[in-house]
Amino acid sequence: MTETTIEAIILTINALGAGILLFVSGVEQKIMDKLEPLEFKKHLNMLNPAAMRDPFAVSIATIPILVVIFYLVKYGFHQWWFVAGIILWMIGASITKVTNMPVYIWVADPKNTDPEELKKQRRKLALGNHWRAWITLLSIVVMSCQFSVKWTLISVASLVIITYPALWLSEKYIPNGTKH
Repeated sequence: MTETTIEAIILTINALGAGILLFVSGVEQKIMDKLEPLEFKKHLNMLNPAAMRDPFAVSIATIPILVVIFYLVKYGFHQWWFVAGIILWMIGASITKVTNMPVYIWVADPKNTDPEELKKQRRKLALGNHWRAWITLLSIVVMSCQFSVKWTLISVASLVIITYPALWLSEKYIPNGTKH
């Protein structure tokens, strides 16, 4: 297996992970924000174990770690764009351990039912998810620069140009009752 093939595997798996994180920090977070505090507690206590037992989510979270270790041992640190992307990805993953794990643990405790504290924990979770999602996305962009800085920038610009009008149109046609 070539270095480029392993880089493509790492990049692809991390891109899938970024998609999951962006969905959670965007769509899922909007749902959690609309829940009453005790509903949020119940929802998070169902969501977290389900995610931890989902084979796809576990694979997306675990495989890159193993492949990155193999990559760095075999090829070293000479591909600066790619290694910088790996470092950003690791920073994003660390955010979850530092910010989100304490929230999951606190919310899972049956004694913790104070509505104001649950709101505070929900805000912490939202912030942690938001930062991890965007740092992970940035890591994908940086890793992609390993292949071509020019085409990575063109791709990112194209996505922005396509996404914003699509978001504007979707907001325009969403029924009022479901608008966020």
